[in-house]
Amino acid sequence: MPDKVTVATTWLQGCSGCHIALFDLDEELLDVLEIIDLKAAPVMDVKQLPDVDIGLVEGCVANDDNEEVLKHMREKSKKLVALGTCACFGGICGLRNLYHLHDVLERGYVTTESTVDGHIPQSADIPKLKEYVRPIDQVVKVDGYIPGCPPLPELIKEGLLALTRGELPEIKTRNLCEECTRKKSKMLTATRDYLTAAVCSPNELEEIDPHVCFLEQGVLCMGPATREGCDARCLHGNMPCRGCMGPTPDAQEQGAKMINALSSILPAGALMFQEDVVGVGYRYSMPVSIFPHLSNKKKE
Repeated sequence: MPDKVTVATTWLQGCSGCHIALFDLDEELLDVLEIIDLKAAPVMDVKQLPDVDIGLVEGCVANDDNEEVLKHMREKSKKLVALGTCACFGGICGLRNLYHLHDVLERGYVTTESTVDGHIPQSADIPKLKEYVRPIDQVVKVDGYIPGCPPLPELIKEGLLALTRGELPEIKTRNLCEECTRKKSKMLTATRDYLTAAVCSPNELEEIDPHVCFLEQGVLCMGPATREGCDARCLHGNMPCRGCMGPTPDAQEQGAKMINALSSILPAGALMFQEDVVGVGYRYSMPVSIFPHLSNKKKE
């Protein structure tokens, strides 16, 4: 019997949801373990990370400890794979990049409404926060990507099986609208009229047709700016896409792509009345946008 492919996993800044998604394979995880030998994971008591064929990294780089753990995993892994949207694009944690580090710490420890006599903690035992949150490929070389918040368990399985065959996980190139089965009659019809007067949240409507495109119903959906691959799982529950699969490979500016899509269906000026265009459009991909680089340049 040939030797199994050795695998190690770790998590950085994030929520551990990608590891939970791995365990959500349930009985199918046993099939995967027939092929791989899991040498190390955050839930295992491993003191020293061994050399492995594949390293899976969940989470983004937000502090010095994250960077040290990531670089060590890179050294020990023949192939390194970004697992989940935080590792691939920075994720929700990356929205911190909208603010300067001092302002973030000040708000977190001093000016919150429930804080009395607060102060920013200083200790050698506390990992120092980075000025900006980064996806892991901005720190080390990454060989493959499995996006999603969290990724579908079957996507993790497919990615692992591909790696055991010497291949890399498939990178989807189309947007979610290509995968969505909802009717798009108005969206595909050339007209001089705008499709809707405004876009809103699902809770602002009394009823949403589960068979019709969300945007045609005036509901904000990130499908046009988000890569396919998630089986449109949120849409099956009659909830619009929020962009967790990240941007398509040829359009890293996910927020700008969404604004472009909305500008073709909304009257001029309508976007001015959206409360958080940046927070919605870049919810999962701020660190791979051009914004942090512009902010760095301005500071210099």
